[in-house]
Amino acid sequence: MEIARNDRTSVWTLGDQEWLQADDGTFSLHQVAGTKPPAELVDLDYLVGATPAPDTSPGNYLPAAFAFCPSTGKELPKVAYQTTTRWLPPYGDGSGSRVINERCKLSSAEEISSRLYSQLLDTRQGDLNSRKLIIELPRKNGLNFLAANLGGHREALYALSREGSLFLWQRGSGKWLELLPKSEPIGRSRLESWAWSVALHVDENQQHLLLSSDSGATLVSVDPLTLRYQTLRDDGSPLAGPGTLEGQSYLPQLKSGHVCIVNPASLYGWDRCLVEGADHERMTRLSAPILDAASRRLLWIGEHGYLSLTQGSELKAQWHPWPNNATAHPEQGPPFLDGRGLWQLIFDADGQHYLQLDPGATDLPMPIKGYRLSTGHLSFKYNVRLERPWEEYDENFTPTTRDVIYPFIEFSGQKRLLSMKAKQSSPLEAFFDNHQPMDVDYCFEQVGDQSFVFRARASEPWNAQWFFFDNAMWLYIDSCGALYRWNA
Repeated sequence: MEIARNDRTSVWTLGDQEWLQADDGTFSLHQVAGTKPPAELVDLDYLVGATPAPDTSPGNYLPAAFAFCPSTGKELPKVAYQTTTRWLPPYGDGSGSRVINERCKLSSAEEISSRLYSQLLDTRQGDLNSRKLIIELPRKNGLNFLAANLGGHREALYALSREGSLFLWQRGSGKWLELLPKSEPIGRSRLESWAWSVALHVDENQQHLLLSSDSGATLVSVDPLTLRYQTLRDDGSPLAGPGTLEGQSYLPQLKSGHVCIVNPASLYGWDRCLVEGADHERMTRLSAPILDAASRRLLWIGEHGYLSLTQGSELKAQWHPWPNNATAHPEQGPPFLDGRGLWQLIFDADGQHYLQLDPGATDLPMPIKGYRLSTGHLSFKYNVRLERPWEEYDENFTPTTRDVIYPFIEFSGQKRLLSMKAKQSSPLEAFFDNHQPMDVDYCFEQVGDQSFVFRARASEPWNAQWFFFDNAMWLYIDSCGALYRWNA
């Protein structure tokens, strides 16, 4: 219904929304269900599903109830969330796998990667410096980024600090808005960036965020209209970040002396599955979860063993210690996946070898020499790229240089890689123990072909995040307190 006012504006009441139309024909959102949204909330497509007005200045919107533009007669596309536009840390799909392929259903990131790489080739630029945009951060350090549809009508970019502060990015203004708790705040998280993950829990067609805080498993519901969030907590001591198995979200934690896997049964309670053979004192440095879809399992790779959650006729959770008191370094990359299953690099008194992560496996461990840094598909020993981590190579054809190549994300179908490269003058363990600033290259490359680099001086340079959102590739370097963006 349209009502004219004395100030020559028209009032449109459309469902629970009230819009004002100015004398020049532009619309502005006045209130939703009696609540006037903060003026800083400029992304009305995310907030209420409004459609960007065609052939006008950016930032002008039309009510979602309009099927056609009143000034041009053009049909208006409906704003809708697409799961392919999400980005969940640490590496895109919320899992510890650093490989993006068709199974991940992250086609938006793949398309952005392809467009940007082609543009860089066309401009014949050898580095990423000239095209970068510097984005102001809501906090200098200790941030994790995710793109999801939390309470909105399309994906939005969120930043979550280690202290538990939550921020919403407004692409219309290029500003961050802080979301405040309605009651209990999210709280701190001690997980390192390579281990920190989130999962999306869907209830009543709304997305909610499951994450690990030091106070317990935490489910977060966002109300963007009021810039507030609500938490549901299962008190305990989380051992790792959450993962998703066959549409359900799960998180391991210690509660009342027992290790269990918890999942939100609804917005009002939690289900639990006890972990068989659990030894919580040895369940340290657990990775972000690895999805083994073929075996219907989630795996959390740890220093002294791995935790599995298997979906069969019923859920089964089990702790598997490494044999012969071996250890693993999950920060160096996820298990290698081939046609026979998952293989984890472990270290024992006899050296290093890859162990098949299947209780019924009959394949013998595969011994190797030297370290490997891996995406779970490609592996690196110094500067040498290996298709299989136990492959031998001829130094006469592939000379070894003293470089560390730390792979973040591999687009396996496109054969593209996002990585960090640094000179290595010490053993790998000493490299990861070094907290002093060093010169590094962050690389965007076609595997075996042209590489585009961004040079930086950073401490702990592996604590960085690449992500894709809003038709752009982004890079956050934690120690520098810097966020960069490259538009595609």
